[in-house]
Amino acid sequence: GFTATPLSRASELARTVTVETPLYTATFSTLGARLLSVDLKHFRSAGGIHALPGRTVSRPRPGQVLAPGDRVTLAGGPSFGLDLGSGARLHSLATTVFAVDDSADASGAIRRITFTAADSAGTRVRETWRVRPDTYALELELELHAPPAGARPDDYSLTVRSWPTFTEANRKSDDLLLRATSLVGTSYHRDAARDLAKGRLPDYEGNVRWVAVQSRYFIAAVGVEQAAARAATASGERRAVPPGTEPLVPRNESAQENVAATTLVAAMPSESQPLQHYVVYFGPTDYGLLSALGVGLERAVDLGFTWLRPISHVLLVLLQWIEAVVRNWGMAIVVLATLVRVVLHPLNIASLRSMRAMQRLQPEMERLKEKYKNNQQEMNLAIMALYRDNKVNPAGGCLPILIQMPIFFALYAVLSNAIALRQAPFVGWIDDLSSPDQLFSVAAFPVRLLPVIMAASGLLQQKLTPMSPQQAPSAYMMNVVMLVLFYNTVPSGLVLYWIVMNVLTIVQQWLVLRQDQEPRSSAVVVEETPAPKTRRKERRQPARR
Repeated sequence: GFTATPLSRASELARTVTVETPLYTATFSTLGARLLSVDLKHFRSAGGIHALPGRTVSRPRPGQVLAPGDRVTLAGGPSFGLDLGSGARLHSLATTVFAVDDSADASGAIRRITFTAADSAGTRVRETWRVRPDTYALELELELHAPPAGARPDDYSLTVRSWPTFTEANRKSDDLLLRATSLVGTSYHRDAARDLAKGRLPDYEGNVRWVAVQSRYFIAAVGVEQAAARAATASGERRAVPPGTEPLVPRNESAQENVAATTLVAAMPSESQPLQHYVVYFGPTDYGLLSALGVGLERAVDLGFTWLRPISHVLLVLLQWIEAVVRNWGMAIVVLATLVRVVLHPLNIASLRSMRAMQRLQPEMERLKEKYKNNQQEMNLAIMALYRDNKVNPAGGCLPILIQMPIFFALYAVLSNAIALRQAPFVGWIDDLSSPDQLFSVAAFPVRLLPVIMAASGLLQQKLTPMSPQQAPSAYMMNVVMLVLFYNTVPSGLVLYWIVMNVLTIVQQWLVLRQDQEPRSSAVVVEETPAPKTRRKERRQPARR
């Protein structure tokens, strides 16, 4: 078998190879041919060496290269590795010392790394990494040879592991979103790291297209280009945070973290065709960058339910176009919310008018309910006649709202997960649209203005919305509940969008109220009896007495 190196000698024998590109710094080790870490040069970490406690880190300027200690670092300890076999028959190569060779371009930058190892039985492993300087993806070519008899493995495993969740200002939220994902055939699988750490071990068999571990904004993935990938597995654990990061853990949180790992299992190639090809990506969950890889990795971007994704993608592209014009992501959200409300204006007006018409009929409806309280059938006939005579559709207020719901859900998904909003400032105290705003703090309690404005505008909107007295208390209470839910968890970009939608809805309601105050050509049409057949029956009753 392959020579195993005692862990005590690992530091002496291991050699690291560093790859520099304009986008990242990748560090490999000859011990196990592992990819140790990837430093993203243009993404600032909230736990960087220059980050101040309680202060939001500033967004880097376009093209700015950050100091190494301030970068987002995807280091899974290790982040990526190849092993022979799988499951209970896994033969780890973590302690095998690989020979390494590299080649550089004219500028001296490494553009190819080759790791090789062999054992006395004839098993040979060759990993060739090709660097693309203009993308976060690396090309991986595997050449595997194994003896035809004896302990020849049936398959091999490629594993990626997650990194410490100190990259975002809200570490708790990022930890909750840490997950292992995979695309097997057309089925997308998502397993939360917190569930995996409890011992859950999902195993998905089929034509695997890619496996990944990801947080809200960053992803480490392996995509299949040419290989017989047949299964995707995931695992997790809960462990102490890495040494030196303890000061980054808030006082009220545990100094432990969830770790997620996902493994792609592929069949051992034949001796006649020993080459296998993959694309390995460590970088932002940017829809355009992932889509360009051609392995379906854009499915990893959280754009909502499958049926919502086309709508979400259109809205994401539209948001990017708007930002390219206004040059501010906060203003782009305002413009996008306004455009959505303008497009949906006819539906909103129709809904509001229908609700106002229902409100005008409410006194007569209550009278009919009282009159026919002992005869449900007659009451229904009378109410339907009231609707018909006044040309009111009882579903007219709900149907336009139902039509709009997919757009609102899609916008929620886009604004919650778009990496373009990460650390993006708006105006004044709103310096990061991807995290809750903070005006100031009182005795360590953060005072956030946007959720308060959202709740206040929601209360005003509900006050102007036609509703029965029985519905009003629950509608007002909903705004208080939303204030509590949004206060510490929802990104300020999403709260900003909600405020704009509330304000524009208030304007639409004012327009409808203004039209209602104009002289009307007709009043509510009231028919005293529900149907002619019933009237004849009532006229015959005195004669029988």
